[in-house]
Amino acid sequence: MTFTTSWRARIFEEAELLPTDLISDLSIGEVSVLYEYTHAIADADARKTNGQFFTPDDVASFMAGFADRFPRGRWLDPCAGIGNLSWHLIASQEDPEEFLLERMLLSDTDELALLVARALLTAAFQRRHLNLFHEIEENFVVFDFLSVSDSGTSKIGALAAIPSHDFVIVNPPYLATKGRDSRFETAESSDLYAYFLENVIKTSRGFISVTPQSFTNAKKFMGLRSLLLRSYSNLEILCFDNIPGNLFRGVKFGSRNSNTANSIRAAITVALPQPGVPSITSLMRWKGTERQRLFAEVERFKSHVPLTAEFFPKVSTVFEDLYRWTVELPRLGSLCQRTETEFPLHVPSAPRYFIPALKSPVARSSQRTLYFPNSAARDRAYLLINSSLMYWWWRVRDGGMTLSQETLLSMPLPDFAVRDDLVTRLELSEETNKVYKLNAGVSQENVKHSPELIADLNAHIVPIHAAPLLLTHLNSEFAQFEYLGRADDAASSARSAIVANGAS
Repeated sequence: MTFTTSWRARIFEEAELLPTDLISDLSIGEVSVLYEYTHAIADADARKTNGQFFTPDDVASFMAGFADRFPRGRWLDPCAGIGNLSWHLIASQEDPEEFLLERMLLSDTDELALLVARALLTAAFQRRHLNLFHEIEENFVVFDFLSVSDSGTSKIGALAAIPSHDFVIVNPPYLATKGRDSRFETAESSDLYAYFLENVIKTSRGFISVTPQSFTNAKKFMGLRSLLLRSYSNLEILCFDNIPGNLFRGVKFGSRNSNTANSIRAAITVALPQPGVPSITSLMRWKGTERQRLFAEVERFKSHVPLTAEFFPKVSTVFEDLYRWTVELPRLGSLCQRTETEFPLHVPSAPRYFIPALKSPVARSSQRTLYFPNSAARDRAYLLINSSLMYWWWRVRDGGMTLSQETLLSMPLPDFAVRDDLVTRLELSEETNKVYKLNAGVSQENVKHSPELIADLNAHIVPIHAAPLLLTHLNSEFAQFEYLGRADDAASSARSAIVANGAS
């Protein structure tokens, strides 16, 4: 939809003046819901194709709060929509009206959304400038952020077409494309949000973004991870699971999927221009009642484990020393054989709160089978995979919908003896602790070992970390809160050394 200058000039003059202000008591996020809903109803196909979803008010406010860590500069919201991210960024400033006038740019391909944003931001922040709506017109730019790039087949310098700015706050579209776009260095990802972040990184001194957390581990995002690491040393990544609480609470308007919940596992990334060291949290779980606490205390879970192009390990400060210890350990794959043997283990590949290894397969559609050269190697893996260490490693290395073969085989392998009594207890548990869950109307069989058995496995394999590891199976990261203080004390000297040396 394109509006002529004369049409834009008349759009409000010709509008009927209602006796009641219907949106005066709504937040910018609630207005965004209304806009998204009406847009989806008008053109569901376009809504689905764009892959964009509004940012909830509390998420937008939380993100905007990081802006005070940046030096003074001009901010761009390149996927502005009707401006809910921008609204919270502006509202957080000492002089919101002056910030809107002098230091805020909004761009989008949706010209109507930008016009609505301009009206809403004027109404919210106009104080001294009586002609503010017209004074800020040039701050709202209809522009396709992905129409330019500086890689592949594009012309060098094409990124100069992006509106001039210092910093970016962004919630880009989350949409996998059918093929690679060779214009981008991150083409292997075939995902719009990676292309957006590439252009943000290459044109900005720093940024605040909310995206899927898949870039932390998926192989196809290795190019994006490399670009992030070589562009920013002061990088903070806060990772969020989607159960039981969900960062993007609400529904996906315009979705034809029977599941209308927005179930993105999200990450908020803060890339500062100042020197620093990278930090990252675990894949945070929280209950709905803990949502406010999540935003207040999530940064307490940050660790300073090494981030590499291979993957960004999602580790909290509780387990930072555990992770550093596992880096040099051999891997589970060293026990396995590629060819079929008479010593298999079967591992259901759709984890939620537990991951078992079983000597007998279960009746389900998805499970992985590992083969071992002898019973001793199999039983060692049997104890290891059924401990909390495997579940913790999956959440560090992946944490998505399934347990990949790569994550399974890369599991750290501590040095421990095989205890026959624990093997026997696991074998008995396979028979007595079967559980069932319906998936698309089909019953999926699994085995859920008792917490007591898992606790004993933990105590045998990783005794120092046995107790906090058991808590990783719970539905809230705050269950580990008592261990944060101890971890902070233990790691403080090491972190000081890291900062002093400028290395991770």
